[in-house]
Amino acid sequence: MRTLHTTLLLVSLALPLFASGGYDHGTPAGEGNIDIDITINPGDYFEEGQSYLVWGYGITDNDDFHGYVSHEAGGTNQIYYGWMHHFFEREWLDLSTAVGLRHRKDKTNTFLPQLLYTFKLPHGFDIGGSIVNVYNISDAENLGVAYDLLFRIPITFDFTQQYFKSLKFTLGVFRSAGGNTHPTYSIDMKF
Repeated sequence: MRTLHTTLLLVSLALPLFASGGYDHGTPAGEGNIDIDITINPGDYFEEGQSYLVWGYGITDNDDFHGYVSHEAGGTNQIYYGWMHHFFEREWLDLSTAVGLRHRKDKTNTFLPQLLYTFKLPHGFDIGGSIVNVYNISDAENLGVAYDLLFRIPITFDFTQQYFKSLKFTLGVFRSAGGNTHPTYSIDMKF
């Protein structure tokens, strides 16, 4: 198992698969905790790729200030920020909802409604993602629904426990509101 974790860590750091960001899931950071997910598209190498920094800060155990900043390979930068509320928790499932604003180019979009989910699997693995309606406030036009599906793999080395509450490598798929589908990856860190 340690060999698998080492391989995943090296692949994620040295070979950014398709360099598009994994995004949100239904598990909050927890009060006072910070979640950070990072995806890097070095030198804008992948034409459809993006470099992302996704964050979640636990205001309470059930409420996060969350969002992301990203740089698309075509040169477009964007920022999203919002509020996530965790409303359902079981041993195997977390569900949350959120509302937020995205600024991209000269447009402002709202992400509403949102359903974020995490299926918790044994040994720290999980499947998560989101279903998000994207509404363009600037043009008063509904852009459609975006979907995220991800699989998170825990990275467990002795040294990681000194610095992180958890560290995971994520592979996923993202379908934009416009209908484009992209593979995703990220390194997910909880402090």
